[in-house]
Amino acid sequence: MKQRLELPGALALVTGAGSGIGRATSLVLARQGARVLAVDIDGAEAEKTARQCDEAGSPETDAFTCDVADAAAVSAVAGEVHRRWHPLDVLVNNAGVGMTGRFGDMSLDDWRWIRSINLDGVVHGCHAFGPAMVERGRGHVVNVASGLGYVPRATEPAYCTTKAAVLALSQCLRADWGPRGVGVSAICPGIIKTPIIDRTRFLGAEDNETTRRRTTQLFHRLGHKPDAVAKAVLQAIRRDRVMVAPGWESKLGWVMHRALPLAAHQRTARRGI
Repeated sequence: MKQRLELPGALALVTGAGSGIGRATSLVLARQGARVLAVDIDGAEAEKTARQCDEAGSPETDAFTCDVADAAAVSAVAGEVHRRWHPLDVLVNNAGVGMTGRFGDMSLDDWRWIRSINLDGVVHGCHAFGPAMVERGRGHVVNVASGLGYVPRATEPAYCTTKAAVLALSQCLRADWGPRGVGVSAICPGIIKTPIIDRTRFLGAEDNETTRRRTTQLFHRLGHKPDAVAKAVLQAIRRDRVMVAPGWESKLGWVMHRALPLAAHQRTARRGI
C-alpha cells in the first residue's frame, strides 16, 4: 500500500527542467520544500533552474546535463544520485519534443528521433530510478504525456503515438509498482505555452513558415501557462492520481475519447491541425 508522500525534504528529479513545464514543476516542488535535481540536455539552463529553485526555498538543489535519449547517460546520472543521496522520492519524466507531418512525409530517422526522447526517455528514467524506489517501497513517478495521447490527429501520428505509449506505460507501471508503495501518474496537458515549438520538426507539406507561424500563434493565443501543468503534477503526487489532464481542451478530449464512437474520432482526426 502506498504511503502518503511528504514533499518537505523529499528528493525530486525533473527531466527537461531547463524550461517550460520542467522548470515550472521544479519550482513548484522547491516551494513545497523538496530537494530538487534539475536535469536537461542544456546544462546551463538546468543550472539556471537549480538556482531559481534555491531562491524559491528548496533546501538543496543540483543540476545535471543529460540527454534522456541516451540510456547510458541516464544510468550514469542515476548512479551518481544514488551514491550521493538515496533513491528518489519523486521522479518527473518530462523531457519531450514535437513533430508535425503526415506519416508519408516522415523518415525512419524522424521516427527514431521523436521516439528516442518522448518514449524511450521516459523508459530510461523509469528503468534507471524506478527499481530502487520500488525496493525501498516509497515514492512517486510522474510521466508527462499529452492530451494528444488519446486524441488522434492525421498530422501528428508520431507525437500522438509516443504520448499514447507513455500513457499506457504509466498505467502498466502503476499496476505493477503501486501495490509495492510507488505511485505512478500520467499528466496529459492540453495546449501549453512552452518552447516546444522550437523543438518541433515540421515535415513535408507542413514544413513551411506559414504552418510554424500559425502553430506558434495558436500556442500563444490559447495556451495555458506551464504553471497549470506544474500544479497538476503536484496534485498527482499528493492525491496519487492515475491521470490528470490540465487544460479544458485536454479534459474535453478525454470526455470525447470515452464517450464518442470510433467513427467520430476518425472524423476529428482527419481535420489535422
